[in-house]
Amino acid sequence: MAQITGKYEFVKSEGFREHLISLGVPIDRVQELENMTGINEFTQNGDKISMVIHGDPKYQSELILGQEVDEKVDGGLIVKNSAYLDGNKLIVKSKLPNGKLQTKIHTFSGTGLTVEFQVEDPATPNAVRVFKRL
Repeated sequence: MAQITGKYEFVKSEGFREHLISLGVPIDRVQELENMTGINEFTQNGDKISMVIHGDPKYQSELILGQEVDEKVDGGLIVKNSAYLDGNKLIVKSKLPNGKLQTKIHTFSGTGLTVEFQVEDPATPNAVRVFKRL
């Protein structure tokens, strides 16, 4: 089972800007999201997983393993998330407001966290964000 609980510091991104732009995210919001490089903190309590990004602005997300939950994003839009664990991976499948399906694969290790962003649309490039464990 993955050791999820911990704090992670941003190291780098690959393809994140292009990924967001291809999803139709406005360019000013793309810049804000690129600049969200604060500490990511994950906690797990049973089937509940919380993620807090300590940055400006602070962002918080709650998941329940095996259940669909609504996440309110920019402009009051709702993303439907379903999460499950697979070894050292937390996999979150999301239905985005634009109807696209996104998969975020959080791979946890003793030294860090890698988050892969994949969308079931060949026109949308994948992205990766890398964090080190504190």
